[in-house]
Amino acid sequence: MQTVQAADTNEVDKLIFRESDNDRKVVLELEKKLFKYANQDVFRENNGTSLLEFDKELSVFKDRLHELEITFPPSYPYSEDSSQGKQYMPTRCPAWCDRILMSATARDLVLKPENEERSIVYDNIGPNVCMGDHKPVFLSFRIAAGAGKWSQKGEKICREAPL
Repeated sequence: MQTVQAADTNEVDKLIFRESDNDRKVVLELEKKLFKYANQDVFRENNGTSLLEFDKELSVFKDRLHELEITFPPSYPYSEDSSQGKQYMPTRCPAWCDRILMSATARDLVLKPENEERSIVYDNIGPNVCMGDHKPVFLSFRIAAGAGKWSQKGEKICREAPL
């Protein structure tokens, strides 16, 4: 790793990571508004799911918020050039910024096994099309008529916040 410091303040301005072999080719450059990774395919191989181990933001809420398994590539930051719908911009580290989180009650309704025909899809929209810097995500599922909890007054409700 090479550290580049600002001449006037001596603060770190840039970090450059090189391969230890392969002629010490630059693999990653980091600086303000720059995340330039030499091989963006790592974010697409197996939809980038090997990188989910580094996705820790939701761990603080693990007992209150739930998410279905992510099987789509990071949803941000995509190029806004209409000819590069699958290309990430080199401004930030690709990440799963777009998510669908739900309460335990909502998750139980989505995953309820009573409907044999159920088909759950949690994915992104427009994987090959430029849609701005984010790829929106969606959750599609079937739910049995009448599913949910009954209130004291006999009204059908979900006790916690809806999806």
